[in-house]
Amino acid sequence: MSTKEDKINETNTNRTKFNTDNNNNTTTSNFNERTTTTDYNNTLNQQQDAINKTLDNTLHNIKRTTDEATREIPRYTQRIAEYQEQTIQTIKDIASDFIGAQKEAISSFQSQVDRNSGGVWDLYNPQRIAENNAVVVNNFTSYLLNNSNLINNALASNIRVYNTALEQTRDNLKALTKTNTNYIQSVSGTSQNREVNTN
Repeated sequence: MSTKEDKINETNTNRTKFNTDNNNNTTTSNFNERTTTTDYNNTLNQQQDAINKTLDNTLHNIKRTTDEATREIPRYTQRIAEYQEQTIQTIKDIASDFIGAQKEAISSFQSQVDRNSGGVWDLYNPQRIAENNAVVVNNFTSYLLNNSNLINNALASNIRVYNTALEQTRDNLKALTKTNTNYIQSVSGTSQNREVNTN
């Protein structure tokens, strides 16, 4: 038969055993939680490192490409200048060829007038014809040069408009990125607060 004292000892032994088992379970549980948290944090850090590396590589590639494009600018500028010079030279050649042809035509016409003076031929004055042709050539040359200048101005204006559009795109993208970042941070902060409150 158990005495009262034996029952108390047995109860204390059971309590001690329960507390020891419970402490062992808690310690194991805490260790497992710490291990899981450490593994999770390591995984997050590895993912963040991989993302940062990818973004840094992308930025490096963009920088390399834009630097190459910047180095090409003098070549493009030289090519445009060459095209403009070629255009002006072609206009000059057209005017020169036209005037040369007119000289030959008027010279032939003058010899006809000299041979057949009088009558209908007196109505055609070679000097007046040469002057009229000179006005036509001057106007035509001015027209071509004005068109060339118009194209150059349009090109410069389009480049200006394009650059302005790019700058606006850059500013809009900055604002959008900031808005998205703020939103993600606020959502992340709200979910973290909820987790803290539930724990």
